[in-house]
Amino acid sequence: MFCPRCQAEYRAGFRRCNECDLPLVYRLPVAPQPSSETETELVVIRTYSNRLDADVARMTLEAAGIESMLRSDGVSVIRSFPIAREIELLVCREEADDADQILSLDLRKTSEGYRAV
Repeated sequence: MFCPRCQAEYRAGFRRCNECDLPLVYRLPVAPQPSSETETELVVIRTYSNRLDADVARMTLEAAGIESMLRSDGVSVIRSFPIAREIELLVCREEADDADQILSLDLRKTSEGYRAV
């Protein structure tokens, strides 16, 4: 049992809150959260023609701490050969610029190792 005002919890058998003098309820109501806080807008930052490239890009973003997801319409069949349709890489709108910069890095092999150009 709970008080709807102060949210104090009571044992079974109590009927009113000692502090607020309100009738107790079995459950506290769940306050709906504004949709702007609960929904995140996803944007497409890259489109790939094969799963390997899409997975490498997703793992690169994951290593940088940016959550992402892949979306595809499925597989087309042309002359008995399955061909994957375009695969979209999506991130939160707030992280789109950072993700785009990370994926735009071109790593080139140098004598010291890899460097971004």
